[in-house]
Amino acid sequence: MDEISLPFYASAVLTGFAFGYVTQRGGFCLTRALSNLYLMGDPTIVRAYLLALLVATIGTHLLLALGLVQIPIRPFHWLANLVGGLLFGVGMILSGGCSGSTWYRLGEGAVGAWVVLVGFAMGATAMSVGILAPVRKSLQGPAVTVDGAPPTLASVIGVSPWIVIGLLGLVVTLFLLRGTGEPEHAKWRWPITGTLVGVLIAVGWWTSTFGEPPTGITFAINTGQALTYPLVGYPNRLNWSMLLLVGVPIGAYLAARQSGEFRWKLPPGWSLVQLFAGGLIMGSAAILAEGCNITQGLTNSATLAVGSLVAFAAMWVGAYGAVWVMFLRNG
Repeated sequence: MDEISLPFYASAVLTGFAFGYVTQRGGFCLTRALSNLYLMGDPTIVRAYLLALLVATIGTHLLLALGLVQIPIRPFHWLANLVGGLLFGVGMILSGGCSGSTWYRLGEGAVGAWVVLVGFAMGATAMSVGILAPVRKSLQGPAVTVDGAPPTLASVIGVSPWIVIGLLGLVVTLFLLRGTGEPEHAKWRWPITGTLVGVLIAVGWWTSTFGEPPTGITFAINTGQALTYPLVGYPNRLNWSMLLLVGVPIGAYLAARQSGEFRWKLPPGWSLVQLFAGGLIMGSAAILAEGCNITQGLTNSATLAVGSLVAFAAMWVGAYGAVWVMFLRNG
């Protein structure tokens, strides 16, 4: 293995390993976060998510300031970001897990996660290169730019990104401090989880430079490619994001074994259709929205890209709609 190959493979697998370990131990999952918030009024995991976003944003902009990475800003395809985000929120409630948590649940022994991932990969493939590709191209057509470039919160307001980060940090900190105590559970406390996930998101931008161009930690298009690569040879080589996926369940398995949380879990037979459907919707929606809850919600939202933040917000709204229809409307 040559000098270039070793950093390429090692950076991807080790980044995935660390992400799988941390997210499993912290129970870090947007589906759990929003379900707990909407159904029980428990914002614990939401706090971890917001803290992760804040830490990731600071870390990402430090990397940019130091010249350690050049990050392309995601475009603001407003219609695709909105529609894709809403559908992704619905899909993750149906499947009982978001994209990142579904990958780490493999390491916990959750057999249903395989069903979700098959649906996710098929949906992502159909939307990226398959029958739904014309729909994607049409919805991703309308774009908003500022001075000919994809907008960020900083460029829209016309100030330094550090001013925006400072204001967001103040708002997030006030929200985090005003919450009630954390319920007892076997996972890491939310400040630890949020901080470590945020650090990993920022570090992921740097480690992914070994695969050039940098993609950061993502679970959207690479999940689809994990299906198409062995079947039809698309893409024509392993990329950094695909190798990242290898490390996630391994790290999660180690974490689950150490904490005594590993066990084979078979879903009820009647739920398989719902799990597959949820994965199918999530996968297609992730490609339409140009990212999942990790890709858009953390990795690219950390750049303050408006399109990413809109997609992330739409996921919250879509999840609420699904929770209301499934659990709250008759309550």
